[in-house]
Amino acid sequence: MKLMKISVVSALTLGLMQAVLTAADPQPTAANPTKMTYIDSATAATNPMPNGAVYTFVNSDAPEVAAIAQFGYKTIDRIGGMMVTEITRELATKETSQVVAVMHLKDLTLPKPVAGQPKITAIKRTSLMLRDPRNAPDGADLAALNKIHSELMADQTPDKMLVQKIEQAGMPVEWRVYRPIAASQSCLSCHGDPKTFRPGVKEALDYLYPEDKAINYGAQEYRGVLRVSIEAAAAAPAKK
Repeated sequence: MKLMKISVVSALTLGLMQAVLTAADPQPTAANPTKMTYIDSATAATNPMPNGAVYTFVNSDAPEVAAIAQFGYKTIDRIGGMMVTEITRELATKETSQVVAVMHLKDLTLPKPVAGQPKITAIKRTSLMLRDPRNAPDGADLAALNKIHSELMADQTPDKMLVQKIEQAGMPVEWRVYRPIAASQSCLSCHGDPKTFRPGVKEALDYLYPEDKAINYGAQEYRGVLRVSIEAAAAAPAKK
């Protein structure tokens, strides 16, 4: 798959792409053995599916969405800062071959809810070219990834932020905010051409991620997205 260069995300084109966000979407369990099916709202009316969720891309500037969109945007900024801090700290004292095993933000937890503010319900990083299969996109994620990729292939500049509305019967509305991320020069130490890796890096990656596809990137190439899922703040009780 051809990957294109992207410049709209300079704040996130950082050496952070090894991170695995452990506060991401829940994985299937014995109580919930199947993955959710996500349906494009454009086709949901003609192709309904039981127990599915319907996603719709919405304008991030729309008045009813703007506050949630900015909340998600700023949250992703904070996550990016945490990832940068971690990789800077680890690379200052360790070889790259050691860093690939620890750059996971393993202690990341979801922000505590604040009364009257939107609630973060999930944090995820995903891509069309995965390193860790646990970061695989679901149907709605895949739509966002493909939208950005298609725009780049058409020589268009992607939006700096995508917003989706996810609706499922009997569940609160889920708002997803996505920001595209690109590979920076420092990312290439473990995401570039394996022939240029420092000793031990390729061996470490082969051991940890035997199905790794997240290599052979160039600087500023589209890498994937960071996504936060948000539940809108509860409406204030009516005054009596």
